[in-house]
Amino acid sequence: MIGAIVAVDVEFEAGLVAALTGLADVEVLARPADDVDLLAAAQAGQGSVAVLSRHFPGADAEVVRRLLGSGAKVLGFGADAEVFARWGVRHTVSPWAEPEALAAALRDCAADLEAPPKPAAPPAGGSGARRAPLIAVWGTGSAPGRSTVAAGLAHALAQSVECVLVDADTVAAAQAPMLGILDDAPHLAALCRAAAAGPLDAEQVGAHIVPLSQRLGLVTGLSRPERWPEIRPGVLAEVLGALAERAQCLVADVSDRIDPDDEFADPHYDRHGATRAVLDAADHVVIVAGAEPLSLQRLIALLAGERGQELRERCTIVLNRVRAQAVGADPERRIAETLERFAGVVGATMLPDARPDVDAALLAARTVTEHAPHSALSRALRKLAAQLPVPGAAQPRRAAGGRRGRRGKMKP
Repeated sequence: MIGAIVAVDVEFEAGLVAALTGLADVEVLARPADDVDLLAAAQAGQGSVAVLSRHFPGADAEVVRRLLGSGAKVLGFGADAEVFARWGVRHTVSPWAEPEALAAALRDCAADLEAPPKPAAPPAGGSGARRAPLIAVWGTGSAPGRSTVAAGLAHALAQSVECVLVDADTVAAAQAPMLGILDDAPHLAALCRAAAAGPLDAEQVGAHIVPLSQRLGLVTGLSRPERWPEIRPGVLAEVLGALAERAQCLVADVSDRIDPDDEFADPHYDRHGATRAVLDAADHVVIVAGAEPLSLQRLIALLAGERGQELRERCTIVLNRVRAQAVGADPERRIAETLERFAGVVGATMLPDARPDVDAALLAARTVTEHAPHSALSRALRKLAAQLPVPGAAQPRRAAGGRRGRRGKMKP
């Protein structure tokens, strides 16, 4: 017996339920009103196949991802095969299909247990669109300077390649106020809504990139933290892919948290899913921590965790605000010895303490590399940017202004 969850447009619901009820091996177990009810029904195991239409309230790539994660199969109901394919739905049926065709599609979907075969060769990439590398700037809590580092790296990279800075912090988005963007509209949320409604085109994507200079653009983050449900992880991954076709490099600023706020809460209602989505999609991760004892302790704990171990081969460790007042004389040596002893990290990048320069840049609504290009911090950020895996990026011969480190490795 196939248990079905019917999640389709109201105009088709009654007819579909009647058609399914007439099948001897199918039982309609749930008729949810929106995506929340749908995910709850799937999570509770009320059905093995969700019949989902594109225009069902709340339906998008993220809903499909969560349905598949709960163990349910998804049968796309509608003449939107291209959209369903982008959402990861492999089986579709027309709303006007005969009962026999509907039954066959439902049974095929329910019996689909195997993953698609591995292709013999990589896809040829018929469109020829470039795929820009994504650099995620992550790190420990207690404000170690992630946003400052992300903005500085993006500006430094933009001296030689086209770069887009994405503020994907769902806890405390800071790039817009830091860089003097007065527009209150969160462009990342707008892109996520557009992606949920259909394929993103170049014009849509370009309309939501705020130009900061000739080669640097910004996708602003949430204007209010309570709007975090608008940044759905599955849709965010699609947005990042669309942005990667317009630039030569993406730099994403994310929050420090990756775990749900409440381990007993609904696993599908998690504001930190966006951070995990960015880290999963990132080609390289810059892990930022403060250069004081408590921050070092947090960094060591982070690197010992599951996510830290997973990022071992594609991360750069950055210690920000290195100063003797916090750890004693010869701070770089002391920090390096601590990280090597307790975390197996060698060659971490050390950024000097330059609070006056950072404060002045914030007051001027610019990145520190733009406002104080000759400072020790700016030189260190440019050196770090030149060592990131970004094709075409190189350390400029001279500091570049104008308005719009060594790589840390962990021992195996």
